[in-house]
Amino acid sequence: MSPPDYAQYPPKTISPIFEFDAPKLAALFEMVALAEPRVEKLNSREIGKDLQVDYVQYSKLIGYPDTVTARFIDLGPGKSTLAVFSRAHYGYRDFGVNEARIKDWMRKLDLAVKKQENGS
Repeated sequence: MSPPDYAQYPPKTISPIFEFDAPKLAALFEMVALAEPRVEKLNSREIGKDLQVDYVQYSKLIGYPDTVTARFIDLGPGKSTLAVFSRAHYGYRDFGVNEARIKDWMRKLDLAVKKQENGS
């Protein structure tokens, strides 16, 4: 998932634009990510004016790691978006797990955004 023309390859999904700054988007995304089972934050770093954060989620049965990289992109005053890439480290197929993870996390991010907008 990324904005159009952001990554080397066309994204499967175009990222939404949020009506708040990138640091707030990063904080909400982190809240969602760390609420998931077996997720740890690996690191974060600034890349230009953007923030990139890496998380790892371990599979339930065997504990294989999948890495999720999120880059929070500043679009100017009061606007931001993100690029998210999730991948397995072992095996040739993931049976759609990584794509499903990103869709689930984005659904939860949307709920967190709506909750903040409603002041809940």
